[in-house]
Amino acid sequence: MLHQSHNGVLFNYPISISYNLFYKGSMKKVESSSEQQHVIQAFTELAPQYERKMDSELRLFWGWSYTELIGALLQALPDLNGLRVLDLATGKLVIPKAILSRYPLVKQMVGLDITYRMLQLGKSRLESALPVRLLCASALDLPLENGSFDLVTCALATHHMHGKRLLSDIRRVLAPHGSLVMVDVGVSRAWLNPILRSMISILAFFYFWVKEGISRAWAEASALPNIRTADDWVAALRSASFDEIDLVKLKSRRAWIPDPILIQAKSKGEPE
Repeated sequence: MLHQSHNGVLFNYPISISYNLFYKGSMKKVESSSEQQHVIQAFTELAPQYERKMDSELRLFWGWSYTELIGALLQALPDLNGLRVLDLATGKLVIPKAILSRYPLVKQMVGLDITYRMLQLGKSRLESALPVRLLCASALDLPLENGSFDLVTCALATHHMHGKRLLSDIRRVLAPHGSLVMVDVGVSRAWLNPILRSMISILAFFYFWVKEGISRAWAEASALPNIRTADDWVAALRSASFDEIDLVKLKSRRAWIPDPILIQAKSKGEPE
């Protein structure tokens, strides 16, 4: 089903266009939970300094730079020429731009984020020749057709989402035997202890409240229950009908912080 924007660009997504067109894409008005609202507010405020802030926090807590962690995801990608690619929580389009630089013959590149301001700033830095479609929507409720992508990527965002619901919708939009590549923070079994987890949540809240403000504090403190161990990710991926699962712990350079995790998997059979 084709939808036409106000300037004549055609889309084959089943979405209503309620925000202005950015570039070969559309903005879909987001209906979000209170937790998602904290994330939207926090990252709206953070957007102008996003890369610098992420780099600073990753170096402080994990000893990794932002560029290194994104690079680990990019190195795990297959040859994407001729494929349809969706980048979730795309932010300011760091990953789409890197993919198109490496694989100029990508068939389709879509960047999706729940935060309008992140996409707006990303679009302002986008070379007009790059064929990127932008969607402002939740990764937990993808406004996309079943089996419409060959690869889905996501970096540093799964801890802000309900894992099972996220994987279910990713699985739905992936073509049979499509690939999923994600990288994010992880936890050890010790961090699942309710008392320790409560303490970490309180510390995270006050740290980000002082450093970034109340919205970021709520966003990060409420994200803690969504952070999974490697074993939990494997179980969740299998439950969501993924196989060929490969998880790599990216060694944390801080002894007191669990390793980030690079996740790769393929969808089984036909999407439901």
